[in-house]
Amino acid sequence: MRKILSLLTIFVIVSSCSSDDSTEQQQNEFPTNIEITSLSAEIGEIITINGNGFLSNETYTVTFTENQIATITEINNNYLKVEVPENAASGNITLTFNNQTEIIGNIEILNNSVNEIYIFHNSENKLAKIDLTTGNLTYIGNNINYGINTRNAVYHSENNEYIGFENGFTSPSLVRINLDNGSASTVTIPSSFLVNGADFSDLIIDNNNNLYIFHNSENKLAKIDLTTGNLTYIGNNINYGINTRNAVYHSENNEYIGFEKDFTSPSLVRINLDNGSASTVTIPSSFLVNGADFSDLIIDNNNNLYIFHNSENKLAKIDLTTGNLTYIGNNINYGINTRNAVYHSGNNEYIGFENDFTSPSLVRINLDNGSTSTVTIPSSFLVNGADFSDLIITEN
Repeated sequence: MRKILSLLTIFVIVSSCSSDDSTEQQQNEFPTNIEITSLSAEIGEIITINGNGFLSNETYTVTFTENQIATITEINNNYLKVEVPENAASGNITLTFNNQTEIIGNIEILNNSVNEIYIFHNSENKLAKIDLTTGNLTYIGNNINYGINTRNAVYHSENNEYIGFENGFTSPSLVRINLDNGSASTVTIPSSFLVNGADFSDLIIDNNNNLYIFHNSENKLAKIDLTTGNLTYIGNNINYGINTRNAVYHSENNEYIGFEKDFTSPSLVRINLDNGSASTVTIPSSFLVNGADFSDLIIDNNNNLYIFHNSENKLAKIDLTTGNLTYIGNNINYGINTRNAVYHSGNNEYIGFENDFTSPSLVRINLDNGSTSTVTIPSSFLVNGADFSDLIITEN
């Protein structure tokens, strides 16, 4: 009898160990028969990843192209549901579990943003939305006092406003225009900040809708309070230059980056918004054989910098570390009286506005292949004149 009990005990122990080993092996196994149900999706959309062997108490990582990690919203034995991350790009999706990573599928990310282009029509004292196909203008507001010495304009996404900076040298101010109803208001920079002068350059906006401008009279970068106009200075004795060609916000590095075109040694000026430290990246002379005339710095959604090199009639991508230029396109007729340029994410285009006072137009340059097209503003909108200022683009 004792032998029988002993044998039963051994059998139970062996069976138990075998069961534990099987469970442990199952827990360590990579899911099988994985299939992504969607071939395309928009940012923020929930997609389902089917498969066998998902475990709700384990940790899985789903990564989209551009190293964007998705949030898992639901999990059971047969599927994962994830939210497409904000900066995801079309391409492969990988699944990581227990230090094992595999490509589980491919997806096309659909652009669900709406890019609309606006410019101020000085001859009409109105803001205008530009139709990117026809060049037709849709006016917003009336009798807006925008000024003639502006220092760029930006789009404030939270307030849905076009905001420009009027550098009047005596009473500089922000001009805020609501895109819903055209109402306009002015925020003046208090005189206490203008003791050393009222010369400013290159308004930008960061991803949190904070406004910055370079105060030339102080040699400092300034953050502007949108309600009071008060300035909070960043950095000291920054050599920014006086022939700048716009500035942009670099989100990855949290930097204000401007382009100084001094015709002999053009350069990027990088200012860190956390501590005010500044550095300069000079364009190598090997790229300046035909001249050092540039226009309209922009930045794309992946923090790549582009500028038009007038001396070469080409668009150039700028290496942020070396200053080297990679050219895009040839013999592009961009013009010399431009009113800023913007990045159109939906079309992957560099778009500038040529204000030649007789036939103003948008110049569209495709960043993939350098192809160029022009969209002329119809003469019916130019009865009172063809003077424009400060192109911006929205992304909703």
